[in-house]
Amino acid sequence: MSTYQHSFPDGNIGTVTSVLSNTDVEIVRKNQEMEKEKLPQNAWQKFMRALEVPHEDKPLSALRNPDLEPILVEERTWGFWSFFAYWGLPNFAVATFSTGSALLALDLNIQQSIGSLVIANVLIAVFTILNSNPGVKYHIGYTLSQRMIFGIYGSYVGIIIRVGISVVFYGYQAWLGGLCINMVFDSFSQNYLHMKDTFPESVPMAKKDLIGFLCFQLIQMPFAFVRPSRVNIPSIVTCFMTLFSIIGMLAYLVQTNGGPGPLYYKEVMLSSSQRSWMWLYSMTIWYSGISPAVANQSDYSRFSSKTLSCYLGLFIGIVVPGTFVSLAGMLCASACKGLYGSAYWTPNEIVEEWLSNDYSSKARAAAFFIGISFTGSQVFLNLTQNGYACGMDLAGIFPRYIDVTRGTLFAQLISWVVQPWTFFNTSSSFLNAMSSFGIFVTPIMTLNIIEFYWIRKSNITLIDFFTLSKKGAYWYSAGFNWKSMSCLLIGVALGIPGLVYQSEPDLKANSAMMNYYYGYMFFIPLVTGVLYFGLTYAFPVHHEKMCQNDPLDFFNCFSDEELKKLGMLPFQADMCEYLEAQEPRYSKEKTVVNDGKKHDNIQECSNSN
Repeated sequence: MSTYQHSFPDGNIGTVTSVLSNTDVEIVRKNQEMEKEKLPQNAWQKFMRALEVPHEDKPLSALRNPDLEPILVEERTWGFWSFFAYWGLPNFAVATFSTGSALLALDLNIQQSIGSLVIANVLIAVFTILNSNPGVKYHIGYTLSQRMIFGIYGSYVGIIIRVGISVVFYGYQAWLGGLCINMVFDSFSQNYLHMKDTFPESVPMAKKDLIGFLCFQLIQMPFAFVRPSRVNIPSIVTCFMTLFSIIGMLAYLVQTNGGPGPLYYKEVMLSSSQRSWMWLYSMTIWYSGISPAVANQSDYSRFSSKTLSCYLGLFIGIVVPGTFVSLAGMLCASACKGLYGSAYWTPNEIVEEWLSNDYSSKARAAAFFIGISFTGSQVFLNLTQNGYACGMDLAGIFPRYIDVTRGTLFAQLISWVVQPWTFFNTSSSFLNAMSSFGIFVTPIMTLNIIEFYWIRKSNITLIDFFTLSKKGAYWYSAGFNWKSMSCLLIGVALGIPGLVYQSEPDLKANSAMMNYYYGYMFFIPLVTGVLYFGLTYAFPVHHEKMCQNDPLDFFNCFSDEELKKLGMLPFQADMCEYLEAQEPRYSKEKTVVNDGKKHDNIQECSNSN
């Protein structure tokens, strides 16, 4: 609280107690200076002004644009089925359907692979719920949470990691999407089905695959202009379409084969010790493939209308489809082994086999529906978990010039650079790619949970996310939190040797490093968490706003019920004039004394820019 001399409308001058501390007032003023629009003085400044993101009358600064602000009440429309679909998308998809190819390559059988997936999915669901709460409670995304963990400038490290993974995954999922759309094209034309390759053998893709990839990219691009919160309905529809396709494929293949096929009865020749580590590795492979979605869960949990609906939707969406689709993929591959002599791990391989054997109207109709279903799920999977995620993250680095739409277009345009077709050259390449992504984001998720729950006691200030003031709650040391950054580097570094050994089988592997890599889903959180606990205990943060909420709803983003729980005063539309005069504003609920007289008509303070 602060006291000020204030001239009241009746001409009296008295002492007023503000709901804002001196630190709050300085942060608000600093933010206003950053957000103040300056008239361009030359051609270059006019050009740069023209490049700024559309922001209507909302603030724009080096740390802020409308896509970074907490989500308003009227935009929080996601319920149970929306979150079920968000997590259904990566499960009702080609990658999950073909997961068995990686797991059975570890010399596990179908039963053991499914057992490891059930355990992994439950743990992933719990980890996701814990990681989503900055979005659920404060309606902020992954980008702002990085400022809480690493500092205002240090946040760029976590953001850049996520951007890099988004681009890689976008290309990877777009390539799978191209295979899906080829099923539709195959149902249209027998000539397309049997299209001859014209590329030299050194190019690891077919002409047909390239056409599908380019067409899929073109289909995705218009969705960059759709708000992320608006794709929940089509996501729900495509999830159920793909579910029906998977059920139909599974029923047909198992019935036609007369049973689940030879892979189902595969014997496990591993020793008990080897089997234990392969169980861990299979869980890690599965976790790694969806770990980026776990990391940026707050980007979508901030759209939740009710907390319980969010938790139930994501828990069921992770556990049930994640187990069923993987099992269906293994059983389909096993039945194909019995029927056709080869285990087909992707839907497009199965459809091509059907059409090659019998190009009938029945087979073509099945190919068309399966192709449309999987194509739809791939489109919205890639957008929600990679395209939009990249846009949100890039907005945190260049807020003046990049918003979600521009960032999504960026991911779409450069995703070809990662050459996703190389992921499918050999099973080992596929395995290594799938099992390495989590190394980089798992420490970030661990730090996020510890910082939010243990250090800040689930209470954070929002106005400090957008300030360069040294008194801000996330300034730390020159804008960097050296403790969390050290833990991130150590957590990642310990996983790198195992990745190198896995990628280069000719190298003599260190058994300890390999085992750490096999189980990094468990070991990285343990190492990173214990280290961060220790550093925070040895070097505690002393800040006057630690474990506190904002005194006011600066962003007009909370409901009356939320304001009551958080102990905040509400936003009012007519709050500008005092701050513009660089004076604090006060709560009308506060009683102030002026020469013995009480005044209750003082306005609340808020950054209403």
